[in-house]
Amino acid sequence: MANSPLPRSVRKPAAQQAEMSTGAFVSGKPDTAQGIASWRWIMFPLLLFIFTRIALLGIAYLGLTFMPDLYVNSGDSPFRQQYPTLDALCRHDCPWFLAIAERGYWEARATNFFPLFPFLTRAVHELTGIHIRFAQLIVANSAGLGALLIVYRIFLKLADTATAQWALVALAAYPFSFFQAVAYPESLMMLFGSLAILLALNDRHISAGVALGIGVLARHLTMFAGAGLLVAQLRQRGHNPRQFLLSPAVLGLVIPWVFLGGYCLYQYVTFGDPLAFYHARNSPIWGRAWWGIYELLTTQDRDIEVSVMRSYIPFVLIPSIGAVALATQRKWLELAAYAMIFMLVVWAIGVWGLGRYSASCWPAFLAIGHWLARWPALRGPVIVFFALFQGFFFYLFTHAFFIL
Repeated sequence: MANSPLPRSVRKPAAQQAEMSTGAFVSGKPDTAQGIASWRWIMFPLLLFIFTRIALLGIAYLGLTFMPDLYVNSGDSPFRQQYPTLDALCRHDCPWFLAIAERGYWEARATNFFPLFPFLTRAVHELTGIHIRFAQLIVANSAGLGALLIVYRIFLKLADTATAQWALVALAAYPFSFFQAVAYPESLMMLFGSLAILLALNDRHISAGVALGIGVLARHLTMFAGAGLLVAQLRQRGHNPRQFLLSPAVLGLVIPWVFLGGYCLYQYVTFGDPLAFYHARNSPIWGRAWWGIYELLTTQDRDIEVSVMRSYIPFVLIPSIGAVALATQRKWLELAAYAMIFMLVVWAIGVWGLGRYSASCWPAFLAIGHWLARWPALRGPVIVFFALFQGFFFYLFTHAFFIL
């Protein structure tokens, strides 16, 4: 606790923080004096969010100023000419989401890009009149801030303040965490996945299922947070199978599948294929979409894209180890179930997006924060190492290099 950057008046024992979490944050009915103090926790993730966004915009500005034509001609779009720094946050998959926001799903393969992000983008655009590209960034970064706030509350609930703070810093500095700031749905996936876990930890399982269902509409990988919801229910009432199965709370495990089923129904009605999003990944333009670590290591291809994917491996090993380490503490089992299954699937069939997916595995960083809180000598080197490589990968991303 002595290493905590917060003032002494703000530091509180873990037990009191947990009480604040279930009281002030969940019930929303704190008394006035305690209520003011209980909301001070917001400052840490808020300042971290502001700092990281300023840093990313600075890197984008400098990178596009000194080398604007690495892979993208900076003069090929009137919009890009006007706002090159913000446009640097829209690369690769971003135009797909933008096109869906503007005109809906015009072909079956576009369903590979799930609807929540373009729907919210369109809604912000229609409600405010702001340019739709700006609306993309508003949605993504609003969700990114919300995700940091909720993840931090979970960390405070399950660990001491120093561990929670270092875990959040490690998550924000991780080399691929810039995907939470760009025009991608990764921040929405983390927002609703973490909200579902928080609600489940507080025995609000129906609400947790709804939150998870909404998150599934951002990215289907959010569904793996359901493992955490299942563990939470088993720990809270699983000692009696009859009580578990007959409890209304079990519906919380079904609701996310209802949301996914609704999207499948839309695909069936529109394109005659309820699994169009699944079949779309077999398209020639996404030939590596189902690659796992075995395919990556054994392929004879030697192009730049394969080399970039291989460069992810040392970095992704870090949250993978953190995910396994969560299982060493009983109070972290909900997070462990989510993180280990998530990373296992990503290694098995998702190495094309290994960078951005690993940055979404937020539970793993609680274990990393635990180590940083207890070994001060690691803090500076680890965070600087993370931040430097985040700047490097983000620089490449802004120039449309193959950082997917």
